[in-house]
Amino acid sequence: MQVAAPRLASRRRASLIFIASLLTAGCRLGHAPSPAPARTATPAAAHVAIPAGVSADDYEYLRGRHILIPVANAKLARIPDSFDDARDGKRRHHAVDIMAPRGTPVIAADDGHILKLRKGGAGGITIYAVDPESRFVYYYAHLDHYRTGIVEGQPLERGDTIGFVGTTGNAPPDVPHLHFQIMRMPPDQKWWTGVPVDPRPLFVE
Repeated sequence: MQVAAPRLASRRRASLIFIASLLTAGCRLGHAPSPAPARTATPAAAHVAIPAGVSADDYEYLRGRHILIPVANAKLARIPDSFDDARDGKRRHHAVDIMAPRGTPVIAADDGHILKLRKGGAGGITIYAVDPESRFVYYYAHLDHYRTGIVEGQPLERGDTIGFVGTTGNAPPDVPHLHFQIMRMPPDQKWWTGVPVDPRPLFVE
């Protein structure tokens, strides 16, 4: 054992020197070992069909906005996928309905500013807002009332309270909810005629 121990130590030193030389050579040749790239989940929105009238660049821009669910404390799992549901037998919903108790705060889904405040018609008390580049319109409908002091042209930050859930317009009086729609701003700037985009795959919680 007294003879084998030095030999074993010598072999270990030789092995370490050999491994170090390989690593050094690899670095010089540009082949040094590197950690495996981090795996990232593919966003669900990546598999959504982009509607005609919205470019791939526009859609990527919209995905990058990280759209908030515009009702306080709402969860994505509880928002039904009703974008393509029929309405009145002759039109498509082209929005999502987010159920919440009457008076629940409605929050800005994105930065930008308020484009229009409207009262009356099917939407009842409504807000039209746009993102910072005015590429997309965000439509909030059936509000019970606006936040005090809100005005057209007012800047918005994601998460700002802008109104409260209600049942104005053609919403059933016993089913308070927010009707929320995203539309691509058309070239003629008639914001109410924009191409609808399904908000649900874009929401972040």
